[in-house]
Amino acid sequence: MLSNRQSQILKIIVEKYIKTGLPIGSKTILENNNNINFSSATIRNECVELETLGLLEKAHSSSGRIPSTKGYRYYVDNLMNMGEHQELEILKKKIAEVFNNRNLVITEVLNKTSSILSEMTNLISIVTGPNLNEDTLKKIELIPISNDNALTICITSNGYVQNKMFNIQETSLTDLSIAIDIFNTRLIGTKISQISEKVNLLKPILEQQVQKSECIIQGFVNTLINFSRPLSTTHGVQYMLENPEFNDINKVKTIIKFIESQSPWMYFDELNNNQLQIKIGEELGNENNDMAMITTTFKIHDGEQGQIAIVGPKRLEYEKLTEILNWINQTLIKNFK
Repeated sequence: MLSNRQSQILKIIVEKYIKTGLPIGSKTILENNNNINFSSATIRNECVELETLGLLEKAHSSSGRIPSTKGYRYYVDNLMNMGEHQELEILKKKIAEVFNNRNLVITEVLNKTSSILSEMTNLISIVTGPNLNEDTLKKIELIPISNDNALTICITSNGYVQNKMFNIQETSLTDLSIAIDIFNTRLIGTKISQISEKVNLLKPILEQQVQKSECIIQGFVNTLINFSRPLSTTHGVQYMLENPEFNDINKVKTIIKFIESQSPWMYFDELNNNQLQIKIGEELGNENNDMAMITTTFKIHDGEQGQIAIVGPKRLEYEKLTEILNWINQTLIKNFK
């Protein structure tokens, strides 16, 4: 553990660097902190010791220092204040308006929340989930679109929707109507995770009453399986160029590759409800040394689980982002029990 003086100096350097992006020297520490009661020489000596411990790095062509990944980690684990930040109230108000819109289902709420989060933090946000396996099928509707096509709409008990277009020149409208009546009679109330199994059990009935039943079955199964694939959307990629850390085109390519893959979630331990995790620099892989990611999980509707993450440079405002993600998590649980 660090001494109180070392902790105080490290905390100041991390927080000043987060705000300015500039290396922090002893003069900056003294000029901006009335609580510091030791000399510039003492600060420099302590910075040397913090650098030896791997918590600070010497900036090139500067007498100042910047936090290392280890330094950020020590700050997050030991020095970060978890108080409320008044400047987040505008962000909370905008997101609260989304939650108060009762016409939106959870997927729309998550997308709008993620978009607002990116816009107001200038960072990338990723939302994954919820997984709908525990949701149940509420109804299937058939809407003729033209002489050639008809649209089927599958709706779950919590308002999620999947559409499937059928060519009724290949599969008649009458056959589709019969199949939907059978599905609505036999599948309503079935968990999404059990749909494929139950549809297979209905094959003999469908084969007796519907021509080209295999085509209809496959179309519906593929549509309903989509409910089981967690939603994953990304917002705010355009904002990463506003961070000086990502002025290098190769670093831009690295972060795009990171967020487009499944890799963002593989670095985190299994999350429990309300649990938030932070990964910094090399903790996301050696090639992602300039990045950090904060993620929280949520469980709603008696078990549906998803995650919201913020991705950006290591120079994240960890205190504020931790507060807002915890607040979003609690608000989700409150509004979608």
